[in-house]
Amino acid sequence: MISALGIWSAAAILYAIFWLWYVGFRGKLSEAEVAEYLQRFESLGLAPDRLENLHHFLSNDDGREWFMVNLLEMKAPKRESIQLLRSYTKIFLGGLLKRGGHPFFVANAQAKNIESLHSEQANNWDSIGLVRYRSRRDLAEMLLDTFGSDHHANKLASLEKTFAFPATTGLLLGSPRVLVPMGLALIAALTQIALL
Repeated sequence: MISALGIWSAAAILYAIFWLWYVGFRGKLSEAEVAEYLQRFESLGLAPDRLENLHHFLSNDDGREWFMVNLLEMKAPKRESIQLLRSYTKIFLGGLLKRGGHPFFVANAQAKNIESLHSEQANNWDSIGLVRYRSRRDLAEMLLDTFGSDHHANKLASLEKTFAFPATTGLLLGSPRVLVPMGLALIAALTQIALL
């Protein structure tokens, strides 16, 4: 017979495993790590302005999760471009999921910009995606795996234009860090009721 302690201990262990994957314990990037990453990015031939932007982002690490905001306009013919983008996404998401990241929100545009201010050249978006990253360290590793790869070439070939910028949250409803423990607690409570 399973005891109440066994049920709740199992739930706690499962949540600890989830936390280790989804949040981790590595903390902020050190100055030495930032310098090493920048050296590796420089060896890939990144432009000075991109290196400066990455340096700013990595050196101001707060150790928290963050989101990449992606706006995409596909090249014509769109069907072929979508297939290229999917081939990129399949590989990219495999590496992202291993690092506790995942798509958080994906949507298709239903009209051109409702409001534009000095952005008339950015008015034909096809979709938006918010992608959750566990840490800035994970982004650095993902970029090193991606820049110059065949699957990254597929992404570039599929897009007419794109914006991608990092953002941290001031308000986030429905985070898995809240939903997963609530779900585990509910399952444990129902199991206890059913078995005891």
